[in-house]
Amino acid sequence: MTDHPDPADLLPYGHPALHIDRILTHRPGALTAVKAVSRHELGGHLGPASPARLPSVLVLESFLQACGLLVALDSGEAAPDRLLVFGSARNLRFEGPVRAGELLVHSVELLDTHEDTAVFCGVSRTGDGQDVLTVERAITLSRPADSLTAATGDG
Repeated sequence: MTDHPDPADLLPYGHPALHIDRILTHRPGALTAVKAVSRHELGGHLGPASPARLPSVLVLESFLQACGLLVALDSGEAAPDRLLVFGSARNLRFEGPVRAGELLVHSVELLDTHEDTAVFCGVSRTGDGQDVLTVERAITLSRPADSLTAATGDG
């Protein structure tokens, strides 16, 4: 088994915004990462009969973080140096729920890069192989980490 860096060391945020727990596989242009979905993060206050499901927007966020991990690993630029911004996504298909206690497995592939823009596709599945999200095209933009502060005049 190949050891991979902790996602928290590659992305510029931690709990509760980090939605990837571990990188399973990486090769240039492709990555598989996993998130364990807990009832606690879905609202542990919900009663036993409630359908504790990960909202679709968080499934997409987790997928995009997997794309960010691929950019970081392929470029060698970790969180302190770069800020990854989600640009757009096309032809998304949410195909099923992710419930508490399940694994969410993202398989992302880099389609193209141009300067600071990267284009991805991929699929997210539950640990037992059920498709939950298919993304035909997602675009991310990479910017210097201090560019947001400089653009707003804060600092």
